[in-house]
Amino acid sequence: MPLFGSPNINQLEAKRDVQGLIRALAFKDPAIRRAAAEALAPLKDPAAVEPLAALLDDESPGVRRAAADALVARGGLRVVEPLVRALDNGDADVRDIAATAVYRRLMTDPDAETRRITATALGRIRAAEGVDPLIRAMTDSDESVRIAAVRALQAIGDVAAVLPLVLVVAREGSLARTTGRSNAAMERAASQALETLCDERAIESLKAALAGDDTDVREVAIKRLARIRTPAVVEILAELLASPDALVRRAAARGLSELDWQPSADETGARYWAALREWRRCVECGPAALPVLLASFEGADAIARADILAALAELDWQPEEPSAMVAHYWASRGRWDKCAEIGEPAVEALDSILRTAPRWRTRVEAAAALATLEQTRPVPFTRLDLVRQALNILDAEGSEAEADASEGGATGADRRGLLQAFMVEERQYDPVAETVDFCKCGYPATRTPAAGTPRPLVNLLGFEQGAGGTTTYYCPSCGTRRATIVG
Repeated sequence: MPLFGSPNINQLEAKRDVQGLIRALAFKDPAIRRAAAEALAPLKDPAAVEPLAALLDDESPGVRRAAADALVARGGLRVVEPLVRALDNGDADVRDIAATAVYRRLMTDPDAETRRITATALGRIRAAEGVDPLIRAMTDSDESVRIAAVRALQAIGDVAAVLPLVLVVAREGSLARTTGRSNAAMERAASQALETLCDERAIESLKAALAGDDTDVREVAIKRLARIRTPAVVEILAELLASPDALVRRAAARGLSELDWQPSADETGARYWAALREWRRCVECGPAALPVLLASFEGADAIARADILAALAELDWQPEEPSAMVAHYWASRGRWDKCAEIGEPAVEALDSILRTAPRWRTRVEAAAALATLEQTRPVPFTRLDLVRQALNILDAEGSEAEADASEGGATGADRRGLLQAFMVEERQYDPVAETVDFCKCGYPATRTPAAGTPRPLVNLLGFEQGAGGTTTYYCPSCGTRRATIVG
């Protein structure tokens, strides 16, 4: 209905006549339009949103600003699009009003859908000023808002988002490993954003992520750096090979591998191979690998330690100062005399050999070395003295005797006679009531009563104790399992 006279804005406002005030927005007098916009602001009626949005391009600066203020006062989902469009308005004051509303109010609106739509709109228009509020929105309580913020940052393309995105990926990855309750959608969105943003411009941001002490964060940053194929990245990753954090070293080495880096035969090359646990490849780096191998030994597991010791042996390392680590080295080479010279620090190494050596003869030698240090052990030999004497008799005939024994030759028979005489002397069996059964290597293993079942010669065998009270006996000469007894 056309207006034939000036509308009474005060009267319309008092009556809360929204439709009348909306019609007044079209009045030819800019003062009326402005007053109508100002009157609509506190009413917050959704019907006024579109008419007010149309006034953001009004010819009158006062009307434009009043319309912007009214939309801001309305708030909520309906005003997101007009205020986001107003971020590019030709009026600087309107832009400022819109920016304050969008970045401070709409991005923190109580309604999650409003926050989500605002974040999405900022990404669509690639609003550079939206980076900071979008970064804050990545910690929003609502998942849809967090994901919308990440996608908006990806669309904007500002590398300022790289470090926060790295933190997100690291946090979600850590949660997945420790609790199994990570947000896969959020991690996926952040990873996709990093794929877009991590180019040469992102190197400094990724270096900033490396400066902290969070291993998960540093690992994610290294993986992203490795996808930027520049000499600067190679230099950064090569420096990380000297990190005190083993996980960081490994991530750096893997990154260099992805970049087709060829390590040189020096300490840096040795650090590279050590980070990948390619201990034998360290040998290719010559004496420069020695400090790397020695430094790697302490935190390594049993398998890695064995490989490190083998690498040191290949390099013919000649340690000068005695230590526990040096004892491990000499024990791995069977230099029991060196272990004895080291003394107490060698006990750990000898005990390790005693428990884990695959050859039982090596265990015998380790047990003997411990005995010289007055460190006798009840396991794995009940009577080490008898085991050693029996092995000496067995070995006295040499390899030819072993072959003869398997064929029942004369030499084998002589050796068995000596062993039987030794066992009688040591009261290990009764030759009148029992017979002795020998292992395939010729070592005495069991005794059998005339009317009974074979029983292991426990004092002459090695043994390991297992679960459920089981004890398994082994031939100390060849390692053959001889018997398992329960209880």
